[in-house]
Formats: sequence, structure tokens, C-alpha cells
Amino acid sequence: MSADLTVDRRKVLAYLRMGGAEPDVALTERLDRVGKAVLASARPKAYWRLEPVVFHGDGSYAVGPLLLRSRDLARHLAGCRHAYLFCATLGAEVDALARRYSQTSGADALIAQATGAALIEAWCDRCEADLLAEPAVAGESLRFRYAPGYGDLPLETQRELLAVLDASRRAGILLSPNLLMIPSKSISAIIGVG
Repeated sequence: MSADLTVDRRKVLAYLRMGGAEPDVALTERLDRVGKAVLASARPKAYWRLEPVVFHGDGSYAVGPLLLRSRDLARHLAGCRHAYLFCATLGAEVDALARRYSQTSGADALIAQATGAALIEAWCDRCEADLLAEPAVAGESLRFRYAPGYGDLPLETQRELLAVLDASRRAGILLSPNLLMIPSKSISAIIGVG
């Protein structure tokens, strides 16, 4: 696990739908125990490519080799000359841990899922800091991670995006027939630069 990653307890509690509630001592101990196990099992990987964004006159546009027609993503990328094609994962070990918890404690399984969700977001945030450090985008800013299935960008775009990234080889991310990423704590996105 990357030594600089930590789990933000407030985000874990938000994923658990606890809002601003303060956990009692027993829940705090459980959050700590399961959180440490998730951190220990995580094997984060990520891969990205910087690609040009080219708008065509017919309403279509390309982000590198991806030909797209999503109006929502087009608005999101307006003004961007480049975008990152991006994928990241915590690895299969986090899924295995959550499955083990599901056999012994439903509460621990839920906490493991919530912790994993918070941790993949933290890992992606860390990766974005690395993206901004690349010389090709010096002085630029990043738009938020726009994932297939968001807005009018079809979830089916996931297939082509992960294929372009060679995500199975480079990050260990596979796609199920129903378009779920495996491992489950994985993210793919198009990140506008500018």
C-alpha cells in the first residue's frame, strides 16, 4: 500500500449513510480495525494517457482514439485541448477481504465496502496530484473525473476506454459482461485538462 494514503473517516461514515452522527466507542474500534485491514490489503495501481481533444463539426469529438458524442461530456471538456484517459484500482485483495467479512459479519463487510470506496477516491486524488506534476500540463488544472455512465455518456463507453488503456494488463482491471469493473474498487474516467 502507498505509505501516504490514509482513510478519511468522515468519508467512510458518509458512505455508511451516517451523516454527521458521531460513532460510539464500539463502532470507532470496529472502523479502525476494518480500516486497517482494508489499508493492509490494498494494492493500488493506476494508469493514464494524455490525449488531445478534437471537436468535429458534426457534434462528435475525439479524446485520443475515443470517438464520442456525449453532449454532457462535450460541455465538461469545453475549452480543454487535452484530457487524460484514466483508470485506477485498489486490487482484488480488497474484494477478497470484503467477501471474507461477509461470511462472518455483515457490519464489517459494509464497513470494508465503505472504507474501500473512500480509499479508491483518495488513491485517485493522489494520482491526480501526479498528473498535475507532469510537464505537459504544467500550470493547468484538472476537471473532475468524468466516468462512463455519468450524464449521457453511455456506460458501454467503458469497454473502449479500458481497451484503449490496456487496463487489464496495466492495472489489473477487467470488465464483466454487464460492464462492472473487477476489482470492484476501481475507477475509470476522462479527466479534462484546462
